[in-house]
Formats: sequence, C-alpha cells, structure tokens
Amino acid sequence: MLFSVQKFAGALLVFSLVGCASSGGGGGARPSPTRITRSEIFNSNASNAYELISRLRPDWLRAQPTGSVAGGVVRSQSILVYLNRQRLEDLNALKTISAGGIESAEWVEASRVQTILTDVPTGAIAGAIVIKTR
Repeated sequence: MLFSVQKFAGALLVFSLVGCASSGGGGGARPSPTRITRSEIFNSNASNAYELISRLRPDWLRAQPTGSVAGGVVRSQSILVYLNRQRLEDLNALKTISAGGIESAEWVEASRVQTILTDVPTGAIAGAIVIKTR
C-alpha cells in the first residue's frame, strides 16, 4: 500500500510539472500592442525607427481612410510622429531616426492625441507615434 501511495504522489508531481511547463508562463511577457520597449528594440536589429516599427508594430503605419456620410468623400487620416515631444513632418522622418538611440516607442490613439501631445494639427488624425530617445 505504501508503494502505491508513493507511485501516485510521484505521478501527480510529474503531471503538475508538465502542466506548468506547458502553460506558457516561462516565455516572458507578451508585447504591448501600443508600446515598443528597449529590449524589443535591441533584439530587432533594425537600423532606423521606420524599419523597427514596420517589423514590430506594422499596424502603426497604416492609417484607415475616413468617410463622410453626407458627401461620401473618403480621405486618409494623418499619422503624427513625435520625437522627444516635438512633432516631426511625417512618417518619412522615422527613417532618419537611428534605432540604436531609441529608448521606447509608443502608439497614441487618436482620442488621446489632443490631450497628451502638443502642436497637433487640425484634420483627421489616426493617432501618433511617439519616440523617446536616450
């Protein structure tokens, strides 16, 4: 009887360890859809900010068109780019920012752009890419 209890306890231990190993808890945190961290930047091997974002968060670079119910006009939304809280010209400016100097990058939803960023132009805005350097 003692032997059966030991076998049962051993089997239970093995099954619990296998269950923990397969749960995916040891693989690290899942990347944020709105933030690129320094470790992600380091591991990306990207040469500039545009390449970095296109590899890690390509949706940030795709503005959805907007439509007018009354006029049926479809126009594109702007994606704003900020470097250390200063607005840059457009998405092409990301190609001039070395990935090696970036501390973090963040996507700011259109609904929050006006409240947390400065120098926001008028018009349809999809959101903003905010780059912080070291």
